[in-house]
Amino acid sequence: FKLSKPLPTVRPTTSCKMKRARVATSSRPFWWGGIACFAAAITFFLSCLLNLAYLSGTAFETKNPFMTGGTGTYEKWTSLDVDFLRMLWEYRVASANLNIAVSALTTIAFFFLLAAMMALADAFEVHGGSSVHTASKTILVPSFIFAAALAVIDLTFSAGAVTTAAWLYSMFEVNDQLLKSMELSFLLTQSREIWVLGMLWFCFGMGIFTAGFQNAKHNMLKWGFNVLSGLLTVICFVGFLANVARLQWWRIATNIDIAVVVLVWFLMLPMWLTWIGIYLISQKADPRESAPVAGPPNDFGNGNGNGQQSRYRDESAEPHREAEMSRL
Repeated sequence: FKLSKPLPTVRPTTSCKMKRARVATSSRPFWWGGIACFAAAITFFLSCLLNLAYLSGTAFETKNPFMTGGTGTYEKWTSLDVDFLRMLWEYRVASANLNIAVSALTTIAFFFLLAAMMALADAFEVHGGSSVHTASKTILVPSFIFAAALAVIDLTFSAGAVTTAAWLYSMFEVNDQLLKSMELSFLLTQSREIWVLGMLWFCFGMGIFTAGFQNAKHNMLKWGFNVLSGLLTVICFVGFLANVARLQWWRIATNIDIAVVVLVWFLMLPMWLTWIGIYLISQKADPRESAPVAGPPNDFGNGNGNGQQSRYRDESAEPHREAEMSRL
């Protein structure tokens, strides 16, 4: 049978606007996030070991005068004692390459950490649905993106200042007065790192707090993970205060900053990342969680351009269909 005339074409009107499709969870496997967690834990651990070797000077014949100078070291430095400054600059020349290696390894660790947190955000969305999408995509992941970017900025500033300072001291005849001027200039150059490192700790703490909060809300990992996340958040905030307050309380803030770095990079953060990595490797993404792709309705109003069921229907076409069917 043929219809006497073709069915009217139904076109979407302004009244039937497309609704936003629900947030789609990632179909990426989680094992890659687990590997990134383990890689980040290892690189943070190694960077802390290298940092301790750099600060102590155990890898060089020339020792760090701040570590071996004994009492009155800070007073000698602030009074620009020439003998102390020469020991300090000789140590800076000897340890320049190790200093850059520590910053570079820390930067690599932050990029591994960023990849791990992207996988963790996907896991939160699979576990908790679209309700966690906003927190995961607007706080959790961006916090670690900013932290990784600040690590790159710190590496760029530090590498330029350290290599140039070592080159200047090695290539030129530096008298006592010039040495004092070089020390003050070096401090001014390095001062930009104070707030860069402070904001790195702040963003890092915000990301860890968000991860702990989301886990406490949806119980994806055990409660001990929330406790560890809370402790890390508090310590990161202490690290932020220690960096920005360094000019006011140099000795106290410097010692606190070293203690925070050792406690976080060497001990607590590898534990935190290993916990997440074990969980991510044990999970599998559900391929059924992918969201339908919204498309325009077809001529009959019962499906969209992707072959999926349409969300809306043109009621004005119903009388025409009924009339045509009655003529059969």
